[in-house]
Amino acid sequence: MGARSVETAAHPVETGKAPAKLMSLREAVRLVSDGAQVAISGGMEMAPMALIREMIRAGLRDLRLVCVGSAGIGTDLLIGAGVLRSVEFSQISLGEYGSAPHFRRRFEQGAIEGLEHACPALIAAIQAGAAGIPFVPVRGLLDTEYMRLRSDFKTLVNPYDERERIAVVPAIRPDAAFFHAFMADTDGNVLAFPGQNNRLLAQAAKIAIVTAEEIVTPERLRRESGSGTFIPSVFVTAAVHAPFGAHPTACPGRYPVDAEHVREYVEASRSEQTFAVYLQRYAAASADEEAYRKLARVREVAL
Repeated sequence: MGARSVETAAHPVETGKAPAKLMSLREAVRLVSDGAQVAISGGMEMAPMALIREMIRAGLRDLRLVCVGSAGIGTDLLIGAGVLRSVEFSQISLGEYGSAPHFRRRFEQGAIEGLEHACPALIAAIQAGAAGIPFVPVRGLLDTEYMRLRSDFKTLVNPYDERERIAVVPAIRPDAAFFHAFMADTDGNVLAFPGQNNRLLAQAAKIAIVTAEEIVTPERLRRESGSGTFIPSVFVTAAVHAPFGAHPTACPGRYPVDAEHVREYVEASRSEQTFAVYLQRYAAASADEEAYRKLARVREVAL
């Protein structure tokens, strides 16, 4: 993914009419309402940070977040900004930069509801949502604290072997899924990072909103399809051109984690007062992603 091609798609305005699935960040986020269940992927790489910042700018509230895979700064940012009512997760951490400060603070205060999940069980729940079934059996949960912490996890008798009990977890079918991708084409097809479960997530969600580093022609996307996970447009509701849309997390093959910015975030998160300044600087309602990139001095760094 490192080499650049000049074969990108013409800007939608030049064609006279924008393809239905190509939207601006603002238009895409308007598809989500207060109180919705929103699922995201990405921990400290390929997090949909541009969408997360736009949710904050839009003033969304009371969202129920589902973190598919390990979560990182994006989830912590939403918690700190007061966007979330609850978060369903298997792990939230800033990796080598330490614990997620707002996640830890708000949970210690009891200010946000946490729905803890084992990684295999969470993915199984997303698979059930994609398959349209109400629940799924998961091994390894019986006689663990999960069965106490999650009252919605149930125990059933195996109908094919009455000597066995098995745990079942409810399907997750989010109202919306957000993720960041390498590229999308003008038809809404997407080439995503293969280290995440974004195709499954797009299938499970009622709508899928994708930001992409580049908008390209369908011909180029087909040629590049071997370098990522291809997600057909039938599973994509909106595709948004968002260069550096994962910043400050990494976009493998294009740019690394912006360590300086993550450290700035951690320092600002030490108090509500300093964090309010951070939010005003980087996610102000009157700003946009172009302003964010200038403030954050975002530039391409070759790996």
